[in-house]
Amino acid sequence: MRPTTLLRSGAIVRQGARLLVALLGIALSVVAGMMSYGYTTAQAEQRFADVVDYVATQSLSYDAFNSAYTTKNLIRVMEIAGEAARDMERDGSVDNAMLEQYADQFNVSALIVTDASGNLVSESSTGDVDYGSLATYLKESPVLEVATHPLKSYTARITLADDSVADIGCVTRQDGEGIVIAVRHQSAKAVVSNTLKLQSLLDGYETIDSGNIVIESDGKVVVTNAVEPTVLGVFDLPVTDVFIVDGIKDRCLAGKVRLVNADGEWYLGTFGKAHKFYVYTYASAQRYFEVAAAVAAGVLVLYGGVIAVVVTVRRRADRRRLTDLLQQERGYGDKLAKAAREASSANSAKTEFLRRMSHDLRTPINGIRGMVEVGDANADDLQKQTECRSKIWTASGLLLDLANEALDMSRLESGQVDLNLVPINLVALNCEVRDILERQAEERLVTIISDQQTLNHPYARVSVTHLKRLLLNIAGNAVKYNRQGGYVRLVCREVEPVDGVPVYEYTIADNGIGMSEEFQQHLYEPFCREEQQVEGASSGTGLGAPIAKQLVELMGGTMNFTSVLGQGTTFTIRLPFEKCDRSEILQAVRVGAGDGDALQGLRVLLVEDNDLNAEIAQFTLSRAGAIVTHAKDGESAVEMFAASAPYEYDAVLMDIMMPGIDGLEATRQIRALDREDAATTPIIAVSANAFADDRRLSREAGMNAHLSKPVSSQELVEALAHIAADAS
Repeated sequence: MRPTTLLRSGAIVRQGARLLVALLGIALSVVAGMMSYGYTTAQAEQRFADVVDYVATQSLSYDAFNSAYTTKNLIRVMEIAGEAARDMERDGSVDNAMLEQYADQFNVSALIVTDASGNLVSESSTGDVDYGSLATYLKESPVLEVATHPLKSYTARITLADDSVADIGCVTRQDGEGIVIAVRHQSAKAVVSNTLKLQSLLDGYETIDSGNIVIESDGKVVVTNAVEPTVLGVFDLPVTDVFIVDGIKDRCLAGKVRLVNADGEWYLGTFGKAHKFYVYTYASAQRYFEVAAAVAAGVLVLYGGVIAVVVTVRRRADRRRLTDLLQQERGYGDKLAKAAREASSANSAKTEFLRRMSHDLRTPINGIRGMVEVGDANADDLQKQTECRSKIWTASGLLLDLANEALDMSRLESGQVDLNLVPINLVALNCEVRDILERQAEERLVTIISDQQTLNHPYARVSVTHLKRLLLNIAGNAVKYNRQGGYVRLVCREVEPVDGVPVYEYTIADNGIGMSEEFQQHLYEPFCREEQQVEGASSGTGLGAPIAKQLVELMGGTMNFTSVLGQGTTFTIRLPFEKCDRSEILQAVRVGAGDGDALQGLRVLLVEDNDLNAEIAQFTLSRAGAIVTHAKDGESAVEMFAASAPYEYDAVLMDIMMPGIDGLEATRQIRALDREDAATTPIIAVSANAFADDRRLSREAGMNAHLSKPVSSQELVEALAHIAADAS
């Protein structure tokens, strides 16, 4: 081969090699640039994803706060409507001047009275909102139903044409047919200022680091860091930003960064779903291009095999990351939906609970305060004073029943109720229940028919308190929801034993108002009450039947019922009780609280830090003939007992919750004194702590008995009389 040919061949090879090297360099540079671009865009993608996650988390909290604020306003306007209706009934007439006085008193924008068809009867308004601006809403069926259903009420937030809102509360007129509407108006500016703003979510997200962020809801921009909002919180995006957002909607997948062109410039953008919002994030792609170009220029040599491996690994990683992101997004969506359902359910339950408790607490409190005012106004009228005290006592009993039932329900649901089984004569207990019901029935003109059949095993071990509560809850409702002249029949008999244990069947039947089929499905749900009313009967707490049901289950029994609306209800309760001998039953000491000889000469150390409670106890005991010494706290009680002569005190009444040394510790210290009477002197706990655990702690501390506040005079005197009887 000639040299020229060799040279030419070598040149071709070198040119091919140079071309190959050039192509390899270009390829390596392109790959390096792409990797750099991918890395930086992944960082941007992560930052954008963090923004979406943050908005999703915080928007839920903001919604919860704003919902709670709105609910609070609606509850308040409903209470105002109710108070206005009661005042109208009291005053006996309705006119514009009187409504203006009520509106000023309750600080509302308007008070409106309509007839049952929603037509205006009378109104007082500030001018911002009146019947004319609300007439369309006030004639809708939810509002008009209030007039035909006295127990119903209605509340709503209405957004007016100028973006202001009117919170309305509607109740039935109590002085005639129609509706009383209370209105509280807020301007659009006030609504904005009283609402947690999503704009605060973007505080600290500067565009230079996080890019532009636009949050939309229902196609409307609600938050952005691209521009400042107007006075009323409206955002007007520049045209370029509008094009960018539209481009993201057209090109991007959720959570994936894509290039978007607007006005000849390129932007990196993506979007994500956060609660009820769409979050769009974007930033200029120029600096990302510059970084990629710089990295590409710095890369000269890399092996093709390495490039191939890197590319392969990257593609696999991208696929895995995309799969993981999709799985995370699905999981997050499921969690978000579950959290939303739970939050909605919790808010509804809380609102319903607060509404019922507010009514049930305010009703007797209003009665007590009102009777005090009536008593003050009739200071010289002894008959009126006696009547007021009787009504105050009845109202305070309603408060006590509400507290007891709420606490009982809580303890039953948590499984913290212990049955204190004691030997008892069931026939005598049933007679006590009958006597209590007869006193209640006298006020309602209801007849109690007791059919106490012969029991083969009249003596049994029973939790007396819980059995009485069970029977009185069911039978008490039968009396309360009965008609004048109606009857309640009580039957107790033995049925077939189970595994040798006697079973007692209680039947409580009445011919009262009965229950609707719909309400029967919810009878055992806490706070659930029938809408129908009986004249003169309180609505109750809605806890009686649920407590009774759980008590029956706690005792190992069963409870069933049948009811027909307008005809009456029959409950059948079966309970297994362990039988016992008559000799095991302790005979109670029965005395009168006002008997001056019941505790004659009994020396009592009264330990009570509350002056009012101490005064009441001293009066009760002194009236019964006892000699009372008062100690204001546990430390004083220990010192006084230690300094007394042996057997100077016949008994100690010990409060539990006291500052410093409490009643339990004071009892332990007294029992530990080095004197003979320290171990034998009866100590009785008198405390507002009324649960089984509290009684157990009292016994463990060395106390002989436990009385729960409020303690009746009869109960206190009988407890001490029993001690006096044992000592003699």
